Amino acid sequence: MKRILSPALLFLGFLAAALGGMAQDQTAVPTLRVPTLVPTAMPQAPRDALLSSSSVAEIAEQGELRAGVLFNDPPYSELSLQGEVRGFDVEVLRLMAETWEVDLKLVQVTRQNAIEQLEAGDVHVVASALVHYRELGEEVEFTQTYLTGRQGLMVRADSAYASPSSLIIRKIGFVLGTRAETALGHWEARREVALDKAHYLTLDKAMAALSRGEVEAVIGEEQDLLQVSQAYADAFRILEEPVLVEAHALAVRRQDASLRNLLNRSIQYLIDGGQLEVLFREYFPGQDYHEEILQVWQNLGDRPQPGQFPREINYPAFYTTPRVLQTGILRVGGLIDDAGSLAQGEIKLARLNRDLVEEIARRWGVSVEWVSGDIGSAFAQLQNGELDLVVGVMPDWRRAGTVDYAAPYLLHGDRLMVPANSRISGFNDLRGQWIGIMIDDETARDRAQAWADSINASVQFYQTRAADAALNILEFDNADAIYANSLALIPHLEASPNALKLTERWYSRSYYAFAVRHNDLDFRLLVEYTVQELIIDETLRRLSAPLLLSDESLAYFVVPGAPSFAGINLSGS
Repeated sequence: MKRILSPALLFLGFLAAALGGMAQDQTAVPTLRVPTLVPTAMPQAPRDALLSSSSVAEIAEQGELRAGVLFNDPPYSELSLQGEVRGFDVEVLRLMAETWEVDLKLVQVTRQNAIEQLEAGDVHVVASALVHYRELGEEVEFTQTYLTGRQGLMVRADSAYASPSSLIIRKIGFVLGTRAETALGHWEARREVALDKAHYLTLDKAMAALSRGEVEAVIGEEQDLLQVSQAYADAFRILEEPVLVEAHALAVRRQDASLRNLLNRSIQYLIDGGQLEVLFREYFPGQDYHEEILQVWQNLGDRPQPGQFPREINYPAFYTTPRVLQTGILRVGGLIDDAGSLAQGEIKLARLNRDLVEEIARRWGVSVEWVSGDIGSAFAQLQNGELDLVVGVMPDWRRAGTVDYAAPYLLHGDRLMVPANSRISGFNDLRGQWIGIMIDDETARDRAQAWADSINASVQFYQTRAADAALNILEFDNADAIYANSLALIPHLEASPNALKLTERWYSRSYYAFAVRHNDLDFRLLVEYTVQELIIDETLRRLSAPLLLSDESLAYFVVPGAPSFAGINLSGS
């Protein structure tokens, strides 16, 4: 029997949609938006706590990716006046579906029902309706971050405020039910202060209060603040330092590792092919494209397809977090013990790996048991349960189905080292010049040649021992620049800081990270959040200092949330 809704019920549904959008993150800005009804489908019966089949199986069988998005959240996703759903997240999903050769079905969700729709299987993935916060990790699992947003503070142009900390004792306006309110809550919790806050129903009203001097600042997503104040741009300004940087990622059901891996590889495929940057330039003109946070793992391979990933979900035989906390022992492999065979940069890396693990264990209140063996045997021991963690791993897609990677903690990659007074800024300035490469780096010449070929530049190569690299460009004049991994160049820069420099461009980006057991989600989150706390309190910078330039920033994203997990205070205090 067809269900016929009365006019009164239709009106209530329409009203619910309008209020629902207001109660989420929809700030009122002076633009016309199409009102849409909240989906009224009844939720399905709860499914088993442990899924047996990945959503990858359904996507492959039905040839359809069902994605939950908001219909009123520009520029991420919105229903246009022409009745089309568009936006940055929508286009990312379209590119993924095209890559997989499946259809994309966009399903309207709200921030209130998005997780329910995901758990019920009504959608395979949720995009714009959820932004990655730590507290959501108890209900869903997130892919890697593919975009960041900023919750900033707008003040009057003539005010003296220079940073968020200068506003702690001042009144701050926010819009009820938005992520700005969430950001304020996180700020209060981190600072352990009670802010003087004033709430408003729309961003327009909050900005009017700011103009009248009723509040000293208004918090909101920076692009919304700019849009609502564009007619009075000279009267307001946004503080350079944000209150909170948010992670935009795709949400899937917890422990659906196959779908998470398919999505992560697809995100990296779009990054590597430049398509993500093209979309970013279209939807966020004039904003910085933060390439440094966009990870691409080794051996990405060709076009990802659902059929390349397992349809069944494999769970660990046991979970690592309770085992470590009950025994008080963290078993770790991957540390190279034979320092005599290592170059100076590798020795510093080994020291960082050891110190980092020891600090993590200290914060967890456990001791470290170092298990000897090469990296290959460490992966085997991790899979069979003899290890809890492998350190010093470069994420590689060839192992992604057997282990998971957590918390990149050191960025490295190919750079050009030149004399400090050189005008060389890249390969375009090396036409007809000599490039030095390390003898022990077998593929360096091919990597450098590929960059030269990309701009049709003719270059010549000189092989040098790692120890003599600086001498060959400063004294012997055998090379005009050295092309090598940054870890091999840092010791020379430290020894001759006034004579040498790196050019600005990174020619490759790789990361050292931890490996954990496959699909052991909570332990992976425990490791990631601990490393993020080390970033927040500058401990990671201190430990990494011998492998970083003094002015180099740590390009790692910190997921907002409480500094505790699994009952452990991760802040180190």
